Amino acid sequence: MAHQITDKCIGCTACTKVCPTRAISGERKQQHVIDPALCIDCSACTRVCPATAIMDQFGVFKARVPKRSDWPKPVVDPLLCSGCSFCVSICPFGCLELEGGGPMWGICRLVKPNECVACRQCESVCIKSAIRVVPPSIAGAA
Repeated sequence: MAHQITDKCIGCTACTKVCPTRAISGERKQQHVIDPALCIDCSACTRVCPATAIMDQFGVFKARVPKRSDWPKPVVDPLLCSGCSFCVSICPFGCLELEGGGPMWGICRLVKPNECVACRQCESVCIKSAIRVVPPSIAGAA
């Protein structure tokens, strides 16, 4: 089941700006809706909602996490990364780039951490399991 916006929505449009699949629509100051066919259950919308109006796929309301620096981030294991660029291609906000001279075209690196919404698209397409989206406390230690 996809995330769902409840009648607590104030129509601020914050969720529409961070949705990586553009699953959310609605007019300003009116309740927004999520297209379940497009929602990937990444919870980016819940992290920005000032009204706590969005239920996740389990029916749970999550608190707003106002600073993106406190959101989960992708961490790349350079020993596993083959430089295939699948992750770079799928990132909806251009947060990843290939750098250096890795096995193919370089090693993936997070270059725009504050633009990342932790949608996990990069993690889902990595055939080598070289990318993990983790809490910032773990990402900083990696």
